Amino acid sequence: MPQNGFSLIELMIAIAIIILGIAIVLQIFPGSFSMEKNTEWQTKAVFCAQEKMEALLALSFAELTPGTTQENPVSTPACQAFSRTTKISYVDANLNETASPTSLKKIEIKMQWNSVLKIAPNEVSFVTLFAEK
Repeated sequence: MPQNGFSLIELMIAIAIIILGIAIVLQIFPGSFSMEKNTEWQTKAVFCAQEKMEALLALSFAELTPGTTQENPVSTPACQAFSRTTKISYVDANLNETASPTSLKKIEIKMQWNSVLKIAPNEVSFVTLFAEK
């Protein structure tokens, strides 16, 4: 006698395969959300570092005082989730830091923030040279 339709075993196997497929797809979403958020934070950090770099480059060579400053949190409202380290130093012709005044200064800006999962801090660094005119 021929049987039409599915047996209970076939139905259970089909449901198990569908559930397994859905579970695999759902596991992709948290990872992609974390990556998207990290990219968003990195973009904001670049903006905040660039903002500081432009402010420093608008100063004259004499106004750029060598030293390190730490902002935690950054005072700009859009950047308050970050800490920023700004280091200005004299460099010689080989770009090695030196304590004696030269006609070339190196500006380093480092932005740091905690990752979405708060596992480890992330950072973005900008470095440029500024010559005396």
